[in-house]
Amino acid sequence: MSSKTDQDYMLQALELGESVKGTTGDNPWVGCLIIKDGIILGQGATHPPGGLHAEAAALQEAQKSKQSLNGATLYCTVEPCSFEGRTPSCAKAIARSGISRVVASIRDPHPKVNGKGFSILRQAGVEVTEGIKSQQVEASLQEWLNGYR
Repeated sequence: MSSKTDQDYMLQALELGESVKGTTGDNPWVGCLIIKDGIILGQGATHPPGGLHAEAAALQEAQKSKQSLNGATLYCTVEPCSFEGRTPSCAKAIARSGISRVVASIRDPHPKVNGKGFSILRQAGVEVTEGIKSQQVEASLQEWLNGYR
């Protein structure tokens, strides 16, 4: 078992998100990791508008590993989206994946999300933890978050 903590994995997700800052259009630059038994099964960052969100990119990579996602934890810097816009709902895809726990740093302030992604996950039986490294993530995403304040 890995000795890494939720905080360690969230910092890795934050670095992934920051690596695409400036390329995500009106979307936040999100980073995401999927971990099972201390092993990274998938990771991703937000693609340009119309492309994969970080969670979808990480899920796609994890599914290529052919390992079961049952019991895995997904770490993402921002709450997974709850609605279908340019892309499908990440929260619904995570709920169908077998992932048992989602750790997110901050809620998505978008009026169509703002807690609804977490709600979808919880209704599907996924454990949700919020607030890990929220100050660092908010600082990274300040420019994007200012559009909702």
